Amino acid sequence: MEKHQNQVIEEKQSKPLLDLTFFIDSKSKFKVSVYTLTKLIKDELGGSIAFIMSPKVDYVITTSPYFFSNKSIILSKQDRSKAQLISEDYFIVQQKLQPTQRNPINDSYLIGNKQDSVGDHVTKKISVEKDEKEDPLKIIFNPKHIPSVCYGVNEQKQPFFPEEYLILKSNLLSSTIIGKQNTNKFFYLELHQAIDGSFKKFYRIFTQFGRTDEIHKSNSQHRYVNNDLKEAMALYSSIYSQKIESDNGYTEIKMNNITKIGSKLKQSQLKQQKENDVNINIHTKVYNEETGEEEEIGHLSLFQRSYIDTNVSKLMEMIYKEASKCLIKNFSVEITENGIETQLGSLSITQIEEARSVLNEIHRILNNDNGDTSQHLEMLSSKFYQLVPSKISSKKNRDSSQSVINTFESLNQLSEFMNMMKDLTNSFNTNLITNESKNHFDMKYHALDTNIEHLHKSSASYQIFIRNFLLNPIHQISMDSGEIEILNCYRLDKKSEQDTFLDQGNVLYLYHGSKPQNFVGLMSRGILPPDYVKRIGGKRTDFGYLGSGIYFSDDVVSSQYTSPIGERGSRFIFMSTVSLGKVKEFARIQPSLQGPPLGYQSCKGLKSSLTNPTDFKNNEYVIYNPNQTKLSFLIEYIEKKEKK
Repeated sequence: MEKHQNQVIEEKQSKPLLDLTFFIDSKSKFKVSVYTLTKLIKDELGGSIAFIMSPKVDYVITTSPYFFSNKSIILSKQDRSKAQLISEDYFIVQQKLQPTQRNPINDSYLIGNKQDSVGDHVTKKISVEKDEKEDPLKIIFNPKHIPSVCYGVNEQKQPFFPEEYLILKSNLLSSTIIGKQNTNKFFYLELHQAIDGSFKKFYRIFTQFGRTDEIHKSNSQHRYVNNDLKEAMALYSSIYSQKIESDNGYTEIKMNNITKIGSKLKQSQLKQQKENDVNINIHTKVYNEETGEEEEIGHLSLFQRSYIDTNVSKLMEMIYKEASKCLIKNFSVEITENGIETQLGSLSITQIEEARSVLNEIHRILNNDNGDTSQHLEMLSSKFYQLVPSKISSKKNRDSSQSVINTFESLNQLSEFMNMMKDLTNSFNTNLITNESKNHFDMKYHALDTNIEHLHKSSASYQIFIRNFLLNPIHQISMDSGEIEILNCYRLDKKSEQDTFLDQGNVLYLYHGSKPQNFVGLMSRGILPPDYVKRIGGKRTDFGYLGSGIYFSDDVVSSQYTSPIGERGSRFIFMSTVSLGKVKEFARIQPSLQGPPLGYQSCKGLKSSLTNPTDFKNNEYVIYNPNQTKLSFLIEYIEKKEKK
């Protein structure tokens, strides 16, 4: 017991920054590099690094006592009140000491937090206003028009307004109507407050509006009010209320972060935040398991370097690129350091969940099939795209059927996209809350919730893989003839699948191929049946030869669902552990199957032959319970016809 206590004491001495979080001021010029500070804090002193300011930050490493007065830094009052400013000297001293001689932070290394009088006065005033019993920034519904003069933001002759100001409030509204109107527009408001040298207050309302798919053509305006917050909020509430009246079709959208629109101050804050992220490490550094050294693999906007194996990083780059291409094509969204970015900003979990609810309602309508539902589907499709802002053609005569969600194919595709967006958004939000030191690759890797290990051909794990792979004589022949060549193999370990795996006996390694853009979702959630299936008379009628189950093949060569990607024409396919149990064999297709017959745990479509002709070109294995399979390996290979 005493020995254990001594070990705890020694650890606290050698790592005095345990449970402390630090933010490094990118504008400060330090005696040592940011990389050195980061490595020292994390690896030697036990602290963690945050790359955005939040209530989790304990100390800001800076050379400036005026850090909190910088208007380009996005900070809340709560951030300012908790975080203390600290000099780099503390870390330089600790670096020179033996681990057992290190000291916790003391006041001698702290920098006095100074703020200019105007900034301090603004903070205090806002604090007083927000602490009042009745929130002075609460919108009071009032659709009555209040006359006001609008000025273009670039107009020369405008009422005086100090250059330095605060954004007290903002709201984003959206209106999307698919059909003859083809409406796809947004309306954004900000309430500005400024204080001059004599502490006189000024208020202004900023608005920006236009088509969601043509933000570069949007209009921005200023409205000025007398120096009274109540009057400013009355006008703000009036503008807001007029827009959300039912006739206008606007609904408020709660984005995670508004990144594409806003006032000059809003844009400068976003630009500064992006520069902070990029300045941490412009080059992506990853750990190469083969050489034991770090490598740079690209110029990306990342939070920091990654320690993911080089080969795994390249895999991440490939599969996320395919997912991104698909998302951009269908939604005009991108996977960035802000999460899933739409035309207006990054999606929130609330938006994604509400969009899923809309898809559920569309599924109900499609299954009921009660007469003409076109108008109802148009309305629900409009609501879906309102929640997930997307580019919709601005042509007035555009065929609305291209955007209306009216088939099970489009419904399942959108459901897969929503799942992908949810996984990525959850991962990004987790990083923000925990302030974990992760870069783009880390965020994407952890979103998959799967341990991925690249297998070297000399490793025992690779030998297990290749031995089982070559048990199928078709694979041996294809490898010997050069018809296929295995480029890489990755071992996959998904804890959630290990915990729920249902062993029914008769366990085999089988193969599951899919479109390249689906691999992010497949690795994140595992292989699952379609989310939405059509039912007639209580039976599924999807056109799967053996119903709506999960399909596998017993060889890679005959897989119909892989597609080449990248310069080398790489194909990807899963080698999964599948518990078939007792198998019911079929020679004829059974598209209405909801599960295996009583007494069986899986089904098999028998491959047609000259002596035994069937409806199946290849052997098809189908399970209907996703707990009967788990991901084991991911194979990257090329076919001979695709070799360069």
